[in-house]
Amino acid sequence: MQSLSHHEIIILLLQVSTMLLIGRILAEIVKKFNQPAVVGELLAGILLGPTLFGHYFPELFQTLFPAKGASPLVLHGLTSIAVILLLFIAGLEVELSLIFNQSRRALMTSFMGIVIPFLLGFFATSFFPATFTQNNLLFNLFLGTALSISALPVIARTLMDLGLFKSKLGMLIIASAMMDDFLGWMFFSVILALMNSNSNVATLVFTVMATLSFTFLMLSIGRKLLDKALPYVNNSLSFPGGILAFTITLGFLGAAFTESIGIHAIFGSFIVAVALGDSVHMSSKTKETIHDFVTNIFATLFFVSIGLKVDFIHNFNLQLVLIIMLLSYFGKIIGCGLGAYWGGFSWRKALAVGFGMNARGAMEIILATLALQAGLIDKPIFVALVVMALVTSMTSGYLIKLILPREQEFNNSAKGFIVMGDNALGSLIVKILASFKIPTLMADPTKPRINLSSKADLFIFHGNLLDKKSLEKIDLHRYSTFLAISADDQKNDKACKIFELEFGEENTFKLISARESLTASLALPISENNLFRGTHWQLPHIERKLTRKSAQEPCYLTIASEEELNTFLAHPKHRKSILPLFIKKGRRNLIPVASFNLPIEKGDELIYIDLSPRSVKPKETGTPEILKTSKNT
Repeated sequence: MQSLSHHEIIILLLQVSTMLLIGRILAEIVKKFNQPAVVGELLAGILLGPTLFGHYFPELFQTLFPAKGASPLVLHGLTSIAVILLLFIAGLEVELSLIFNQSRRALMTSFMGIVIPFLLGFFATSFFPATFTQNNLLFNLFLGTALSISALPVIARTLMDLGLFKSKLGMLIIASAMMDDFLGWMFFSVILALMNSNSNVATLVFTVMATLSFTFLMLSIGRKLLDKALPYVNNSLSFPGGILAFTITLGFLGAAFTESIGIHAIFGSFIVAVALGDSVHMSSKTKETIHDFVTNIFATLFFVSIGLKVDFIHNFNLQLVLIIMLLSYFGKIIGCGLGAYWGGFSWRKALAVGFGMNARGAMEIILATLALQAGLIDKPIFVALVVMALVTSMTSGYLIKLILPREQEFNNSAKGFIVMGDNALGSLIVKILASFKIPTLMADPTKPRINLSSKADLFIFHGNLLDKKSLEKIDLHRYSTFLAISADDQKNDKACKIFELEFGEENTFKLISARESLTASLALPISENNLFRGTHWQLPHIERKLTRKSAQEPCYLTIASEEELNTFLAHPKHRKSILPLFIKKGRRNLIPVASFNLPIEKGDELIYIDLSPRSVKPKETGTPEILKTSKNT
């Protein structure tokens, strides 16, 4: 059995430490310029690779990154594991219900994002005959596939860095990129099989059928089995070691299976992670642990390693690079942009989808490397594809941020509320919102009859928001905040997942459930927008309190600081009697009181309901003597 020599172990350790150090330094630097960390890691690879370090210090470069021996093989193994793990954490963040809710949009976006780039790539040799030295069917098929594919790891990392991953736009991009990569790798596998004289139609059919079967089984039966197995793992094994070992082992097994049938290993890892992440027993804390473990070490190694593969000096053809760049930007942005626009997005968001899908990074380089090894392309084409992959990855996040602010400003102009729960609490909240002339819609999942009526800016919608057809009857452009306060905790959770796509996670709130109220409210995750911070309010408890008092008028407390607000809510005489509802900022800007830290400014007002048997005098609370009850808002 061969093993690393003493010298090779030292070289390997120096390689890993240098890549991690330079990658982290440049990642932090680019963050100062509001760029995703992946850009800095890619630049670190270019700096350490043959383009700069290897060009000016060739002997030192060969010493640190030798082309032969055992250490480059081990480093290649580490980076292969890194990309598999990176796809694994991306899969954990994908919620199937959210993707299914926008399946039409994702299908349209993915279809247009494949067809237009593929046709441009396929006929590129006809448009530029003097530039492309190769002109045969297999090369044309490959170039079309190369321009169609997206880099799911880079896209996922970029969206995570921008805080857009779980947004409606982010999930559409991820869903579309997943479909693109799936079809792209299928096409590329067919091309490689056609080059292999030993391959036949039966082999191709087997690869396609095995891949489709694996995907279907994992996302149906496999998902249900994993949902049943995870509680046993969580209860029987220590945290976080047990769940880490279990989930990552499954990811590697899925990767090994798809690699064995001719599809790249990352696809199997991604599918397994999607099945795992969709389980309610896969806690956010577990996902965060795996995410930190992967992104801070393995992801950095992978993205830095990309720049180590390419010498941009000796194989750089400017004309070829510009043509590939033009085809890639035009095909992907126009294709995906049209698909997203036809799917119902505004033209700004449609362009943002195109920019996001245009990141090619890891997948493009893997594709180009395999094609170069198979003899499909020459080195100038390889370099052009790699340069295109790097530039598109570096500009993707910047272009998204460039196009989104105006659209975000437009969306923020809508200040309406959707309240799910036609009950005493819902009626009270709607009454307060209507008094401020805030557009408000009340819906209830238990009333299937559609009866949309309006009075001023108040709409009553008797329909199920979990139903797509019912949801399409609502003009969502009027609203920006969602409150789930129905009696059904599961429907509250499902509705919140749907409206996280529409309004963003920070604008989606739910009433604290009976299960969550069993724990101390302060122990709830700060990322959860559970309504009514500082106490154990549940709907049955609130309903009993409200029915005891015939009339409920809102009370107001002018706030000087967040500490004062916490003191007021945590006072022994208030914890079970004060029902906090909104923080009022300005004339019509109301923010629901939730478990996360609110940005309190001096002069803000707390709108609450006093459910105590008798009113508590202000001087007994220790708060300023500005507490008052008002019948008029």
